[in-house]
Amino acid sequence: MREARGSTTITEIGSRRPGDGAAALALVWVFPLVSTPPVELGALDARELVIGRDETSDVRLGGDGVSRRHAAIRSDLAGGAVVIEDQGSRNGVRVNGRLVPSARLAPGDVIRLGGWVGVVTARPGEFGEAMPGVFGGRTLKEALAPLARAAASDLPIVLEGETGTGKEVVARALHATSGRRGPLIAVNCAALPEGLAEAELFGYRRGAFTGADRPSPGFFRSAEGGTLLLDEVSDLPMPVQAKLLRVLEEREVQPLGEVRPVPIDVRLVVAGQQSLVRSVDEGRFRADLLARVEGVTVKLPPLRDRREDVLPLFSRLIAELGSGSAPAVESDFVERLSMHDWPFNVRELVLLVRRLLVLHADVSTLRAEHLPERLLAPRASSTAPSATPNFASNPSHLKPEPEPIELPALVAALRASGGNVARASVLLGITRQRAYRLMEGHAVDLEALRHERSEP
Repeated sequence: MREARGSTTITEIGSRRPGDGAAALALVWVFPLVSTPPVELGALDARELVIGRDETSDVRLGGDGVSRRHAAIRSDLAGGAVVIEDQGSRNGVRVNGRLVPSARLAPGDVIRLGGWVGVVTARPGEFGEAMPGVFGGRTLKEALAPLARAAASDLPIVLEGETGTGKEVVARALHATSGRRGPLIAVNCAALPEGLAEAELFGYRRGAFTGADRPSPGFFRSAEGGTLLLDEVSDLPMPVQAKLLRVLEEREVQPLGEVRPVPIDVRLVVAGQQSLVRSVDEGRFRADLLARVEGVTVKLPPLRDRREDVLPLFSRLIAELGSGSAPAVESDFVERLSMHDWPFNVRELVLLVRRLLVLHADVSTLRAEHLPERLLAPRASSTAPSATPNFASNPSHLKPEPEPIELPALVAALRASGGNVARASVLLGITRQRAYRLMEGHAVDLEALRHERSEP
């Protein structure tokens, strides 16, 4: 919305999260020079910082697209926020892709001044290797810090995170630093046939059941001396969860058809897209099993919550996956990358890099026109900082109002997506959390929708 403040018009572009304060905010430059120091926004008090080409500017930025006095950032003492204001610049100030005369800033906002692109963050820090093979800035490093302390222990680990956040990559990094000499075995529990889950996990002897033509050690014994990752562990059938509880308590497995149990030495890591506590509340996971596996719980942040990492990750991936020198990028391209919500997180970014390397291998500079259409559309997520502002004059509307999405539209999107909530949310331009809120109190049978899609 717009709020009258003397002769200044302030646009509510961002959506500040509860507990976010101006004291921790910083504007981190991601393009064109990442070595440029971030702009600390926490100690402005009543003064303002002027950004521009002029040598008297508090923050000097070079380039033809930057005016001598381009923008000013000040503290809005009355509202407890930080505000950026255009100072009559030639190219204007863009916040989350919109030209604005003035806007309040919040974590996740993407700022464009001429050819410069920056991201507002509450956790500025150097991008680097958080764990072996896992790269990110301060947000990711702080999330993974408990794993470094617990790596050498035998504590079970719970990894929570949306699809594509890198749960298996983190599990492999944990295994690499644990000192355990056995292998890491990764199992997708959702893909285990319900009738064979027990046999696949704990092993069986030949002839233990129809089709058991040869013995199998099972995943636990295959991971002896190492680490076993059980992804989507809440999808295990309840009877198997009961037997898993006994395995963890006794440190031994009972293969099907065998008389005696077999001792094991395995470090367990379990993972899932949603909280195991929520799975317990939904009756999908045993509470006593949760008490046994919840040694250290780590929540992997989605990519949209660490937008300052997007371009460094992109640059690293294109250098690793490309066969030659990495192409240059332009500011429009970087702005679009930084603004995208990345519903499938790092996995989606990897696929984008592979797409660009195949379809545009002959270009020397990547431009916005080379991106998929969905990255060029305005962000539609109601919880993302780019939510379209409500310019109504009613001062009670302090936050942008999301476009109304009715339950029938969600059900239609779920049917088209085969019951996949994440894909349906992307189709509607809403978050998964909002989709689940729409379904609350309604008998939406996701399993039936999945079966509808699979039936001829």
